Amino acid sequence: MDDAREIGSGPAIKEEVVQVEGSVRSVLYLYPKNGDYAAILEFMRTERVLELSRENGGFLGGSYNVPTSGQGPMLVLAAWREEADYRRWVASPVRAAMTPKLLALVEREPVAGETYVIARELPA
Repeated sequence: MDDAREIGSGPAIKEEVVQVEGSVRSVLYLYPKNGDYAAILEFMRTERVLELSRENGGFLGGSYNVPTSGQGPMLVLAAWREEADYRRWVASPVRAAMTPKLLALVEREPVAGETYVIARELPA
């Protein structure tokens, strides 16, 4: 029997390993109105934000992160092949079209996030 099947309850999942070292991570802070993280997460899901980011090119992966305290900003983290890929997404008409809907859900207008070179990342 396959080791992954013995340890887990379901079939083994084959994951694609993406090289991210040397690429860029964007960090965006979103401040939800009235602490309504669920509304922002629902917006991100229904608008397919991560999927559209991928379709725009250069997107390696991303996540939405809600503070464990239930207070403060939500973080949107994404990895990009290079900073130009992120800048292209920030300037895209697809992203611009969804901005008014997002603005209704946040206290502060989100701006392009900070970017960082990924010096080292260790996958799980």
